Amino acid sequence: MRVISTVIGLLAVTVASAQQPKPVAKVAPEVGVVSIPDDVTNSASAMARWLKAHTANAHVLQQSLYKWIATHITYDVPNMYQQRDYRDTVAAIQRTLRSRVGVSADYASLYAKVCQEAGIAAYTVNGYCLQHGGLAPTGSHDWVVVKNGGSWTVTDPTWGAGTVDGARYTPQLNWEWFQMSPQVAVKRHVPFDPMWQLLSNPVRHDEAGVSRLAGNNFNYNDTIALYLRSARYERLAGTLARMERYGGGANPFVMAEIDWLSKTVKVLAANRQIEERNRLVDKYESAEGKYQEMVRMYNDYVTYKNKQFQPEQPDAAIRKMMDNMTGRLGEVEKLMGEMRGRDVELAGHLGELEAAVRGIREKIVEEQGFVNKYIKTERGKRRELFYVGGV
Repeated sequence: MRVISTVIGLLAVTVASAQQPKPVAKVAPEVGVVSIPDDVTNSASAMARWLKAHTANAHVLQQSLYKWIATHITYDVPNMYQQRDYRDTVAAIQRTLRSRVGVSADYASLYAKVCQEAGIAAYTVNGYCLQHGGLAPTGSHDWVVVKNGGSWTVTDPTWGAGTVDGARYTPQLNWEWFQMSPQVAVKRHVPFDPMWQLLSNPVRHDEAGVSRLAGNNFNYNDTIALYLRSARYERLAGTLARMERYGGGANPFVMAEIDWLSKTVKVLAANRQIEERNRLVDKYESAEGKYQEMVRMYNDYVTYKNKQFQPEQPDAAIRKMMDNMTGRLGEVEKLMGEMRGRDVELAGHLGELEAAVRGIREKIVEEQGFVNKYIKTERGKRRELFYVGGV
């Protein structure tokens, strides 16, 4: 959870970590909700297994989980402004289960992980909150989006557990923040990445909390599917692009997130370049190794040919010697083709290797012709082939 402490200081707020001030708790029917026994709460996977075995369906499972978190995890007021470098990690979840305290990132990560372990598609979302018709000045906040069947809902297990007033936390189970529709959720919870609004017309960051005009249609399901298939660099680069496209740095929290994303994407891009060059170097070394092996094969063949193929071997064995060389030649040429034009610093070395390969290729082609002729020649006349002008 990244927090802009200077902004908070200037605004002199008392509400912490996007907790809203003391709403009336919304009571929801708890038909089928079960109490999770303590002996299975040592890990998210153990909780998920137990819940799957003791609840009638995914909805009741999530209700039971939501209630357990609200009644067993206490909001970590002393650390609510501590910057967290991890997100949704196993270590953070284990720490939360062990200590029974956490901030919004911990509540959300635990909820999402138990759902995932139970086979429910759930993802943590980071963003900011709206309060009293404006921006809540208390830093970034985490919640969870869940796909139930073909529809998405939004759950905030932190707000569902209680409220913070100054430095005092009041536990209070509140079902208002359980499985909200995306249209309702965005009125208070605005994801940094517009994709996680789960709306075909996402709210721009520069229009959050105000009346807005209809925008272009946004296919969030396809975008999420692509996001989930992508590596970390593509995920973060895509998130950054969407944030900039949908309002950019419209408030301090979005500005901080864009700044973090920009720096992280640059680092990841540089790392990718290094990794790509390392892969090219590995590929070059592999090609060079195969070339040396091909040269050794060729020299062995020439030595055997100089002995007029003595001791005699079956034609198939001699043919195999040539096939092995041509096979290795093909491997080297394929690797060189994959490297060509990819790295300026390797270009000189690659050019030298290509010249050497062309030279030995001509010799191999020539010897292929000799072997073909040798095999087609009557055995009694084969020796004449080893002399200039023979047969």
